[in-house]
Order: sequence, then structure tokens, then C-alpha cells
Amino acid sequence: MKKKGGNAWLFIAKVALFVVIVAVFYFGQYVFYAETRFYFWGNNIVLMLYSINLFFTCKTYRGLQFGNIDWQEGILSWGLSLLITNVLQYFLLSLLESRMLLPGGFLAIFFVQFFLIIPLTHLIDRLYYYLHPAHNAIIIYRKEEKAHEYRSIIEKHRKKFVISRLLSQNEHMDELLGSIEKAESVFFLDVDEKLRDELLELCFRYDKRTYILPTFSGILLNTSEISWISNTPMFLPKSQAYDPVSLFIKRFMDIFFSLIMIVLLSWLMILTWAAVFLYDRKSAIYKQARVTKGGKLFTLYKFRSMRPDAEADGVARLSSKGDDRITPVGRVMRKTRLDELPQLFNILGGSMSLVGPRPERPEIAKQYEEIYPSFSFRTKVKAGLTGYAQIFGKYNTAPDEKLFLDILYIENFSIWQDVKLILQTFKVVFLQSSTEGVAEDLTTALKDGRQGTGVMGQGSEDRE
Repeated sequence: MKKKGGNAWLFIAKVALFVVIVAVFYFGQYVFYAETRFYFWGNNIVLMLYSINLFFTCKTYRGLQFGNIDWQEGILSWGLSLLITNVLQYFLLSLLESRMLLPGGFLAIFFVQFFLIIPLTHLIDRLYYYLHPAHNAIIIYRKEEKAHEYRSIIEKHRKKFVISRLLSQNEHMDELLGSIEKAESVFFLDVDEKLRDELLELCFRYDKRTYILPTFSGILLNTSEISWISNTPMFLPKSQAYDPVSLFIKRFMDIFFSLIMIVLLSWLMILTWAAVFLYDRKSAIYKQARVTKGGKLFTLYKFRSMRPDAEADGVARLSSKGDDRITPVGRVMRKTRLDELPQLFNILGGSMSLVGPRPERPEIAKQYEEIYPSFSFRTKVKAGLTGYAQIFGKYNTAPDEKLFLDILYIENFSIWQDVKLILQTFKVVFLQSSTEGVAEDLTTALKDGRQGTGVMGQGSEDRE
């Protein structure tokens, strides 16, 4: 049960943390860059810009979302936020001074801030869980295997939830109602709609926190507009992903950012190409057919991370945990995402976008669509290098969950959202769990044994 006044104390702690970090920059600027001190209003404006940038990056990387991310990820979030904010402020002050300032002072400021963040975020993390003890939670499910799968996921957040019961939706209504009354949080996993609505009313009446596993129709309804027909409100889901103006801006962003990244990272791509080629004297660039908007096929480019004979048996398969087909150079590339860099040329050429659903291989996409027909809806928009599924999912995320994430992106599309997802991608590079492969006995991300075994492959670089 939440402690009285818990949210107020947590808010005060967050504000205090933010003020301390901004104050370090303020005094650091005074010590290292006294020549950049302006008149009163000038200093206030510079400090305000720094605060706005830091707040935006913290919000983007979820640095202030205590309780929703673990302490270690919170430190990573703050580290990236401070790095980006301080670099922007460095260029701003250099521009105002009409010369490039010495970067040493900014490095000192960054390290002081970062080493303050470690104990302060740990303290607030402890405060959060003191004020918000773990909830007694129950899971109501339709399929038992789904309940056990999600129980293991939820129990990773053991400081937030203690799962006391798993109940089938077929339990007697009195049993369901009694369990809900005793619980503080209720998880609904694919429960029949009529029963779910009835139980949700009870949860609302008794102020129970509810978590509902999304369905395809649920995502469409969640992102719908309200349209009034006479005096009757109706949900109006979006009928098309992008309007012409947004489409133009999105394409401009693709060209602009891919060109800049190709120029800035050209040296890294040359070194990566050399490392792959010198390892086994085979072609370093890997080409593979993938599916994009409208179901069209295009050739995707990557740095080869597997042996050339990785699919000599002709079976299309995703990489598995401890996959011995991956070369030593390939393992480094996959952990750092360097193998994806050639796709910047796909983006520049227009076959991909910076942000969008990850393109699947046609053979594997066909298998998924046989089980989940709505999986093809991901191709309503152009395939992307990054997106919801790439950031919030994993390499081995089940196809139905990947579909939900991609539909969530499509239905919530905005240019501003694309900018935030691009920034959030930098954080994913440091989260190694996102590259986790499928189980060794599987060829796709399907977890119930329904994956095919006779699909002819076109190569070996199945990351997504």
C-alpha cells in the first residue's frame, strides 16, 4: 500500500535531483568559462535553455521514471541525457563566443554530474520503493501458458509486484470477485471481452490498478479519435498512417540524417568492413531480401556477422542463443549494432526509413502471417531501422507482441515521435538484452513449435 503523501515526497526528490545537476553546470560554467558569463538576463536565458534541454532528454530516456526502470538503467539514462545536453550547451556557448571553447571544463562538469547521479538516483530509487511497497497482484488469464510466460516477466519487477494468484477466466465468478477484492493490482491476459469488461467495472469501483495485455482492436481503439454522430460519441480509428505533409517531412528527415550519419560514420564503416573481410577473406557486405511498404521486396544491406555457409541447408532461421554461426567479429558488431550501419544507404535510397517496423524476411513473414493474419498490417508503412519494436522489444520478441508494438507506432505516428525514437535508439545500443537470440531449437520467434523447417533461405543474417 502506498504511503500517505508518497507522490508528493517523490516529486520533491525529483525536483531536488534536477536542481542539483543544473547547479553543478551553473557553477562549473562560472569556474571554467568565466568569459561566457553574461548580464543577469543573459545568464538566466542560458541556464533556462540548459534546463529545458536536460528535461527533454531525461524525459526521452526515462531518467525520471523511478519505479518503471531499474536503477542501473536509470544511471544509463541520466548519462546519455547529460552527455547530449552538455554537448549542445558546449556548442551554444562556443557560438555565442564566436570561437570553439576548450572542452576540458565541460568534461569535468559531466563527470562531476555523473558521479553525483549514481548515489542520488540510488537514494531516490530506495525512497520510491519505501513509499510504494510491492503490490499484491493477481493474473487472470485465458491461456495458462501465456499466464506463466508473463508471470516470469512481471516477477522481474519483484520490488513492484508480488504475484499471489493465477486465475483462469473459467473460475467461478465468486472466486474471481473475491480475489480481485483482496488484490491491489490485477493483470488481464487475453481475457474474453465480455468478462473483462465486467471485471474492469469492479476494479474501477474498488480503485484497483489494472494492467491489460493489448489486442489489435484494443490498440486501434486506444489511438482513435472521438467522433460525434449527432449526440452519440463514436471511436474513429485512423484510416491512413501519414498525411502528405508528414510524409514529405519524414522523407526529408531520412535523407538529411542518413547523409549526415554516413559522412560522420564513414571511418567506422571502413574499419568494420576491413575487420569482417580480413577475418575470413570473404565478402563483408551481406545482401538479403526483406519486405517493406505494401509487401514490396527490397535488398537490405548489412555487414556480414555470420559464416558464409551459415544456411547451407537452405532453411531460413533467426539467430539463436550462443549461435555458433556468428563469427567473433560478428558478435562484437551485433552487440554494438555496427552490422546495421550499411542500412543507412537503404534509407538514403528510399527503400527504408529511419523509423518504422523492422523489415522481416519474406519467408519468415509468411509463416507469421499464417498464424497472425494481421501481421501484414505492419507493411502499411515503410520499413525502418528503428522503431517501437526495436526499442521496447527484443530480437526474440514474439511476432504477436512485435505486431502490437509496430501497430502502436503506426497509429500514434507523428514527426515528434520519430525524433524521440531516434534519440532513444542510442540507449538501446547499451542494453545487451535487446540482442538476445531465440531458443536453439527454434528457427523463428514463434514459441509454440509452429515454426516451419522447410522454407528456403536466402542467407544467414537473420537479426530481425
